[in-house]
Amino acid sequence: MKICLFGYAWNPENQPDAYMIETISAFAEIGVSVDVYLASQFSEGRGIYGLNPALSTAAIVEHVRAQGYDMALAFNNAMLLPEMLAAIPGRVVTMVVDEPQHLFNHLRGGLYDVFHYDIEVVALSSALERRLLANVSGIQPRLHFMSPVTRPELRTDPAETPRHTISWVASMVGDTNLDQYFELAANTPGYYALAQLCLDIVERDGDLRALKTGEPSQALELIGTLPWSFDYFEMQMQNIVTNRQRLSVVERLAPHGLALFGNSNWRRLMASNKAVLDAFQPGPAVASHADLRKVYDASKIAINLPQRHVSQEAIQYRVVDIMASNALLITHRSDPSDLYRIFGEDCPVPTFGDQDELERLCAHYLRNEDERLAVVHACNALVRQGFSFRDRALDLLRIAGLVRPNGTGATPVMRWVDLTPFGA
Repeated sequence: MKICLFGYAWNPENQPDAYMIETISAFAEIGVSVDVYLASQFSEGRGIYGLNPALSTAAIVEHVRAQGYDMALAFNNAMLLPEMLAAIPGRVVTMVVDEPQHLFNHLRGGLYDVFHYDIEVVALSSALERRLLANVSGIQPRLHFMSPVTRPELRTDPAETPRHTISWVASMVGDTNLDQYFELAANTPGYYALAQLCLDIVERDGDLRALKTGEPSQALELIGTLPWSFDYFEMQMQNIVTNRQRLSVVERLAPHGLALFGNSNWRRLMASNKAVLDAFQPGPAVASHADLRKVYDASKIAINLPQRHVSQEAIQYRVVDIMASNALLITHRSDPSDLYRIFGEDCPVPTFGDQDELERLCAHYLRNEDERLAVVHACNALVRQGFSFRDRALDLLRIAGLVRPNGTGATPVMRWVDLTPFGA
């Protein structure tokens, strides 16, 4: 059995994230060969829109057609064009992690256009599931809700003494586009005022929908002069609010022994912010799934605060990772929350509504070790069965109408397909 996986990578090394790699490896472990294509090469400017003008889309489609794949799995609608779907004999499944405005949109069409194709759709949040049901007629038979998964077997010996009082794996988000915008804003009063207005709205509402329903119309006109879509501008404003929240958390929890595992953007703050300097953990960035799990296993508490642009009721992969580890998970509260849909109304995970409550919860469980351990053990039990990447790979095969290979065929192969040779 041979499938293709349409993924993406946002780093110069073209390395997909840890969870995508785990998914690829899980298919190989159950006897399925996987060819991996990266939509970040396929799209224009390594973004989520358009097509790379330096590549021949037709040549890539013909290459895919020649492989005779039994199934295709796309992450966030990566590489899903009508001609690509026609080139794959097997069923196509898209696994959707992010909100519709942050998905790949190679044809620059409507947010929900791809979901009208005859494909299976896996939603990793109830909020997304509701949006799809409301906006895509007839999708219900093709729509499947799934939770994130982990590797329960990675857990280390719980008898080991934790090295970290509180750990947090969190990036300071941003890119050169955001830097360039603030270079513009620093020299242009109109763009400076636009940033102030939009950040206030995102702090209040979580997004910029208010700009389309009553806030000053000149703000929309000014956004329209930028080389970005409205959705991309909104995401950048949400990223700034995420960064503000994350910095505030570090300043709150550094006195309690926070260990921050962050990206290079945090290092820029070390010279000017004592809390960041105290909390930041030196050394290589935590990249692999196994390394993430080692951090959680070496912690008494691990916290989770989702980025502002993602559904606040969804649970992320790291939530299940921490539940399977030696650490106590403390996560942001949302009503409703997929925590309770997946793990039941009596799910024991402590949640916080604001940073005052987060700080109180951390202090409480650090003072009450027996209570902390009881919750950790209860969470371990919840994810022990049915929450592995192997389980998820089998679920995806089932959705595509396939069954696991019986092990008598050829040895499965994982292959990375570089798109650069397919020049226009």
